[in-house]
Amino acid sequence: MGRYRFFSLVAMVLLWACVNHTYDAPAANCGQYGMEPNMTFSELKALYEGEVMEIYDDMVIEGYVISSDRTGNFYGTLHIQDTPENPSGGLQIDVDIRDYHLLYPVGKKIRVRLKGLFLGKTHEVFKIGGIFTSVGGNRSVGRLPATKVWEHIFATCDGTVDVLPVSVRADALNDDMLNTLVTLEGLEVVPEEVCKPYAIAGESRTDRGLQSCEGDLVMLKNSGYADFHEVELPVGYGRVTGVLSKYYSSYQLIIRDTTDVDLSGERCGGIVFSCDTGEADASIAYVRSKFNGRKTEIPENIKITGVVISDRESGHIEEHLLVLQDSTAGIVCAFTAEHSLNSGDRVEILLRSAVLEEEEGLLHVKDLPPDHIRFLESQQEPEPAYPDLSGDLRNYESRLVRLDSVSFATPGGVYSGVRIITDCSDALHVYTPESASFAETQVHDGSGSIFGIVSRYEDAYCLVLRSPDDVKFNRPYRDCLGGTDLMITEYVEGSGYNKYLEIYNATDVMLDLGRYQLARDYNGDGDYTRYTLELSGTLEPGGLLVYAHPRAEIFMGNIAETHGGVLGFNGDDRVVLMKNGMVIDEIGLPGGENWGMDKTLRRKPEVSVPVNVFREDEWETYPVDEVEGLGIR
Repeated sequence: MGRYRFFSLVAMVLLWACVNHTYDAPAANCGQYGMEPNMTFSELKALYEGEVMEIYDDMVIEGYVISSDRTGNFYGTLHIQDTPENPSGGLQIDVDIRDYHLLYPVGKKIRVRLKGLFLGKTHEVFKIGGIFTSVGGNRSVGRLPATKVWEHIFATCDGTVDVLPVSVRADALNDDMLNTLVTLEGLEVVPEEVCKPYAIAGESRTDRGLQSCEGDLVMLKNSGYADFHEVELPVGYGRVTGVLSKYYSSYQLIIRDTTDVDLSGERCGGIVFSCDTGEADASIAYVRSKFNGRKTEIPENIKITGVVISDRESGHIEEHLLVLQDSTAGIVCAFTAEHSLNSGDRVEILLRSAVLEEEEGLLHVKDLPPDHIRFLESQQEPEPAYPDLSGDLRNYESRLVRLDSVSFATPGGVYSGVRIITDCSDALHVYTPESASFAETQVHDGSGSIFGIVSRYEDAYCLVLRSPDDVKFNRPYRDCLGGTDLMITEYVEGSGYNKYLEIYNATDVMLDLGRYQLARDYNGDGDYTRYTLELSGTLEPGGLLVYAHPRAEIFMGNIAETHGGVLGFNGDDRVVLMKNGMVIDEIGLPGGENWGMDKTLRRKPEVSVPVNVFREDEWETYPVDEVEGLGIR
């Protein structure tokens, strides 16, 4: 007896002297489980009332082992579920033994005698085991001492079976799946942790993020003592199998070994990471998808490769900007200083520490140092896309496009500013900044094809030319509307509600008014979305129509339609005539000046072409409430 007491004392001293020490697994006790199972997992969980409780009744549960401490990623926790496939629930058993996989391998059916064990729950995870009492007196489920394990946990004499994980996507996880084996489909390691090891050596836990293409996040919990802790995380996309757990409100997976991880497919957005170079190859479409509607930092260590489609030498774009396009999309790149790249240069640009931000509705990747550019080669420009002139150009933003069978709606003049191209059915603005070297060049007459970059001007999509060479007109001019279009010819801002507008068909063809709209802004702010009037019907060549405020009363002629919104101007609002959503004629000045208060403005008879920028010299001014010429031209 004295010898036994001496041995026990030495064992206790060694136990208290070691950190994180656990006892070896006890010898197998196959067949010594005594009682038959008489309780289900759900019945056991139903006993829990919010506090750690001791189980006093002779109850036995039966389940299948789904965890393994063979590689060291599980430490002191044995996880079981009630069936080998399609389980209804699982449990965590805290035990103070090591190498339990030798006695309780994955797929082994075991029985647990519950009398004398404690039941608790942490972060929605149910646990059974011994009792742990903190210095403050709080109780929680602790590890079952090694000497007690063989009294409560019994391996059956049945052989191991295959445990089939439930296949699920991250957005479909729920707490009923906790402590069960699952395979999460459609995941990849979050970009900021790609190429890092599974865990930091010596740390009891390291959480690594897994995300779906839709942004659903699950944590991968790893131990710094696991055999595989130094292995680099996979860079691809696929599935991960593990025991589902939870930490506060975040779901987490615990794998048995690295064979539980199959991330070998192509990542979301086609991004390709290389742990050798440090930067990942990302598509421009992937980069654009990261924009969240406001200034967005790019945390990934990624690079994009594409062909420059802008031409800095022509001055159509600022010297620190360029437009880059790959096979997926295009984007404006804004550098912190001037660059020396030309159209057709194929380059690689590192996006480390850059930001995504919209400027006048056009997405830019900003804050790029010029030394983040790596020139690869000079080559031909990419093949242009062929959008429909009547379609939505959003999907073509910052891409090279080609439009066929078009001409400038109004021949003559220079490129500078906004011009309109048309195919006689639809139209599009073409914008050339004054700084462009060809701004004062006469526009091409004729019709044919036109190339350009889809951009934005005054909150609408437009086409930006790089040079006059983008205009490939090799056929005669196509006069769709007799050289002009519908236009505003009179504006009355009279006393009270006496507000009128007159429009005139200056063409020699019948016009379908269904493609036209009247609109006004508020105090010259340029927002024409608040007050709009869709026109309808037809108008013969040389025809006039008068529109009025519903309460206007001094004009006795025919009124085509009344509208309190558009015709609610008061002298500091701009009024426009639009065709297919684009401004073709404008009256008024920006900024809220009282340019039109208490007066009538009548277009000079010699003016027969609408203009989308107000020209005061085209109008004659008359006193307030002068309507004698309204409806006459």
